[in-house]
Formats: sequence, C-alpha cells, structure tokens
Amino acid sequence: MHTALSSVARAAFNVLLPRGCAGCDAPDDILCADCLGLFAQCRLRDLEVESATAGAGLPVWSAAIYQGVARHAILEWKDHDDVELDAVFSQIMEALTLRCGIVQRCAAAGCTSVLVVPAPSSRASMRRRGRWHTLPLAQAVVNALQSQSIAAMMTQALESRASGGRSVQQISSAQRAQRIGGNIHVTAPSAYRGAAVVLVDDIVTTGSTLRQCAQALRQSGAQVLGALALADVAGQHSNMLQSAEI
Repeated sequence: MHTALSSVARAAFNVLLPRGCAGCDAPDDILCADCLGLFAQCRLRDLEVESATAGAGLPVWSAAIYQGVARHAILEWKDHDDVELDAVFSQIMEALTLRCGIVQRCAAAGCTSVLVVPAPSSRASMRRRGRWHTLPLAQAVVNALQSQSIAAMMTQALESRASGGRSVQQISSAQRAQRIGGNIHVTAPSAYRGAAVVLVDDIVTTGSTLRQCAQALRQSGAQVLGALALADVAGQHSNMLQSAEI
C-alpha cells in the first residue's frame, strides 16, 4: 500500500513539476549522462572474511565511489523512494557484472549454475521503505550471468535480525559494525550446501554487511565467489580495473 501510494504521489508531482536528475538535478533526466558516467567504473576491493579458510577472502566489485552526486543519487533511490532509478541502476549492475571478474571466477570454479543473493536490510528498514530495494540489482546480475550461459537464479537466502537504525551516512564505521555483527542468518542452511553464490549489495562502507553475509553462507556450506555493489565508500582502498560506457 505504501509503495502504491508513493508511486501515485510521485507521478502526480512529476506532472506538476517534471523531475530532475537524481544526482545533480539537471532537468528532464532520471540520471543524466554525466552522473551516469560516474557509475561506469569497475573497482575491486578485497575483504577479509573472519573464520574463512586460508585464501578465501571476498572480492567485491563496485561501479562507483560513494561520494558527491553518485552518493546523492543512491540515497534518492534508497531512502527517498525514487523507484524510477530501479531500471537505471539495474542497467549499471548488468554492465558491471559483464566487465568485472565474476564470470571468470564462475568458470574457474567449474560453476554452471549460480545463486545470486541480495544482502538483507533490517526488517525495520524494509518496513520504512516498503520494499527490499536491492532485489532489482540482484535480478540484473542474474540477467547478465544468464547472458553468459550461466544458469543463474536469485534467491533471498539471508535475513537480518539487526535492529533498525540511522542510515549509512549517519553512523560511524564502528557503530555500523556493532549493529550488523552477528545478526545476518541463512534462512534455510541445508538448502545452500555446495551452492555457488554471488552476493549483491547497494553500498559497501566498512564491508561489515558483506563479511557477515559471506561468513553465514560459507558456514552453511556454500561457495561464495564474490560480491557486486553500486558503490564503495572506501574508494581509496579499492583498485579501479577499468571504465566502460554503460
């Protein structure tokens, strides 16, 4: 109901006052070409996952650095219900999937099928937004993998039992790690034993969410190949592999 009413209200608002770019407010664009270009990167950040086997870290690829207009656009989508960005951000995630190393990792691991798992938000956050906002991103990754003859399917394998709280831009790294730590669980552990998994998230800050996701899935016997995200706040800790037109 919340989502339907929000969509009607936004449509009425756009009739009276046409929308601007979610990043820079340029008129008549969902995301203008200049802002879209900020999401054409391919940044790699390696996360260490506690209790993982030796050499089993977590490579995370992101399409942008979480700052400036890229940050503004993501927050408009994530926290201000700009659902028109679903299609744009899905396109960005498809492009990122095809140009990062995840397809090659699937091949090297001998994986012909992959489960794509969106990182969960707390129940309070999902109630506030009225939706699981990362599902379109995860489906975009599925579509890209399928285009490479990989049998991919999205599954909501994880849940967060963390209490709701302030959004990512309002809390410190230590506070976020404390709030998330130990609160992400696999919904049906036995169902994922032996499965190859790719994680999907919107923003990587401290990496706490993705570490917890990977650890929970690996403890259930899954093989977590890597993760993809729209943006990484820690741009100085990641390596830009390449840029490409979206």
